[in-house]
Amino acid sequence: KRPKILNFSPNLLNDPIAGILEGDELEKANWIKASYFILWPLIISCSYIKKNQNASFIQEYIIPNILMQWISRRSNSPIAGIAYYSTRMHNANKTHRSINVVLPPKATYKQIIAQEYCPRLQALFHFTPPVSWQVLKTLDYQFVGERTPDQANAATFLQRKEKQTGISNFYEDIVELYPLTDFYKLEVCIDRLFEYSTISC
Repeated sequence: KRPKILNFSPNLLNDPIAGILEGDELEKANWIKASYFILWPLIISCSYIKKNQNASFIQEYIIPNILMQWISRRSNSPIAGIAYYSTRMHNANKTHRSINVVLPPKATYKQIIAQEYCPRLQALFHFTPPVSWQVLKTLDYQFVGERTPDQANAATFLQRKEKQTGISNFYEDIVELYPLTDFYKLEVCIDRLFEYSTISC
């Protein structure tokens, strides 16, 4: 079965369905709304920010941990994980870059003992070879290819901030400015230059 992600990061509030819908489109839109309405208590219960940073027992993680166990133990279920907005970013629901994805292993005890990685998760991903950050930064990655659309949008956002209000909260605006960072540039560089392959046990 093709793996699926339980999406706890709906964009209905920020990108509401507009216009007049009819027929199959209306039925689909209503089905999506009804699904999130049913799941909303669970989404809220998994969205609490940890109150006590030094606590040995974190009560805010009780429901998320139970949900993770439920996904992990249902070996025949196509649900492979959960997507949710980061609770550390105030405007997290404005961008997909602040979405976290948790994929618990679905492995038997024998597989855990015999193999280094969960076989199911191992088959899902293709990776580039690991490269030292210090070595990678020695590349002239600034000029590998042309500027991406994300970088163009980020540059426009930065220019508008410079002319109007400036940056009052860097940790919020970094969501929009991320394509101008070294992290993004090296991410694009790796994607263009390196080959992807699966993990070998």
